[in-house]
Amino acid sequence: RFSAVIMRLRDPKTTALIFGSGKIVITGGTSEESCRLAARKFTRVIQKLNFPAKFTEFKVRNVMGTCDIRFPIRLEGLLNDHARFSSYEPELFPGLIYKLVEPKLTLLIFVSGKIVLCGARDSNHLHQAIDKMYPVLLQYRKMTAPPSLMTGKPGYEDSEDLDRLESGTNV
Repeated sequence: RFSAVIMRLRDPKTTALIFGSGKIVITGGTSEESCRLAARKFTRVIQKLNFPAKFTEFKVRNVMGTCDIRFPIRLEGLLNDHARFSSYEPELFPGLIYKLVEPKLTLLIFVSGKIVLCGARDSNHLHQAIDKMYPVLLQYRKMTAPPSLMTGKPGYEDSEDLDRLESGTNV
């Protein structure tokens, strides 16, 4: 059983988990400002219900974000070379879980190139994480042959040939 009251607001669209200790956890906000506004509104609702509530000690504890790097990723290769920081069990979950040390946060990386970042302390950590991981992910970019090359033409099997082909260099 979950020991919190769940309350929702339409504007800003957020959910509050209100615990018996008086602490409130706000989820769903799109910015620190929207979460702060929601916390004030939730406090006001609680006051209108005749509970002695005060708005104090507002802190952002966890920021999450999403991004799309717009190319597919070879998750198996990333796992093999970064096993110390990652785990990937496609039978259980379709994303690779990558634990970044600095900034300390977790990335859920999907074959499609979509990424979910969890556990950041502020939005700067999200940007730092992507800046750090983008060059790494480029190394595991999944190269696909154009349809004309998939007809069994010899000599275009590896990604190096595809790189030369895409750049216009003679093979």
